[in-house]
Amino acid sequence: MTERFGDGTTRVAGETRAAARPAVPRPARRMRSTTRSFSVGEGKGYLTVAHAPDGRVAGVMVRMAKQGSTLAGMMDAFSSTVTRGLQHGVPLEILVADYIGTRFEPSGLTNDPDIKQAGSVMDYVGRRLALDHLPYETRAGLGILTAAERAAKQTLDGVGEAVWTDLVGLSMSAPMVGRPRRG
Repeated sequence: MTERFGDGTTRVAGETRAAARPAVPRPARRMRSTTRSFSVGEGKGYLTVAHAPDGRVAGVMVRMAKQGSTLAGMMDAFSSTVTRGLQHGVPLEILVADYIGTRFEPSGLTNDPDIKQAGSVMDYVGRRLALDHLPYETRAGLGILTAAERAAKQTLDGVGEAVWTDLVGLSMSAPMVGRPRRG
């Protein structure tokens, strides 16, 4: 019979063994960080990103302005999960890809000129991390571009949002093509 204990040790028939845990490098005591305020729909908060001495993202903290709310608790857990993932070597690109596109309230317009609309706070945080810390090719693959990059892409493509709107309207007004009637 095997007994398992909360400290990670196990005991098999009177023999005690310590559980093997992966070695996680300790974060530096002092790190450079940046904090920005944001709003998504009716939700307001602060995003703090800590950087390791080599410049990579070492930690993420999201604080919602309304403390004690369900959303604030969820964002604390989200922050802890992202930070632990980064400490264990999960690439930022994978974390960002998992969180963009999530949809829950609050959602809607943001006060960020590069991210006009977000489906949730997690969606906003993922997009902001991508814009600030991932290379263009990676972001383009995820469909995350700055306002300037979107404008340049529309100029190079020769089409803008208005053209796409007109194409939708045109396709709806086109006559139906079918087999000629015999009669």
